[in-house]
Amino acid sequence: MKNTLLLVLLTTLFSQACRSRVDSPRAMNPAAVVRQRAIDEIREADLNFSILSEKQGMAKAFTTYAADDAIKLNDGAAPTIGFDSLRAQMARMPKTEAVLTWQVLKADAAQSGDLGYTFGQWLLSSKDDAGKVSSLEGVYVTVWKRQRNGQWRFVIDGGNQTGPAK
Repeated sequence: MKNTLLLVLLTTLFSQACRSRVDSPRAMNPAAVVRQRAIDEIREADLNFSILSEKQGMAKAFTTYAADDAIKLNDGAAPTIGFDSLRAQMARMPKTEAVLTWQVLKADAAQSGDLGYTFGQWLLSSKDDAGKVSSLEGVYVTVWKRQRNGQWRFVIDGGNQTGPAK
């Protein structure tokens, strides 16, 4: 009876020890916790960036989320380099009712938790003078860097059009 009880106790303890390692590998790896936290924060920054673009326009969103040394890749044109150049580019944009939104399909971060990227799909919708809605869609990649104040800002952003929205 003692041996059976001891065997049940040891089996239960061993089972619990194995399960906690399998169920929660990050609990044993602090670097994985840092990386996952960064991924979650980058996803949130990207989502908030898109929401700001939808509500207050592309110019406001891009100038809010750009780092001082940001690079914006421009389709068919030279990249925009630096925050001041980006702000000037955004100020030159025609005032339209076009709305740019996007959603993250993948996000990842460095083990250090200070650099990462998002990849996803964007949608640009606008109305012509007659009220007809047209849309374009594409894909994007944004490289994010944690700033000294802890906030995430993009250091490289670009994408390309994949066609009219379906």
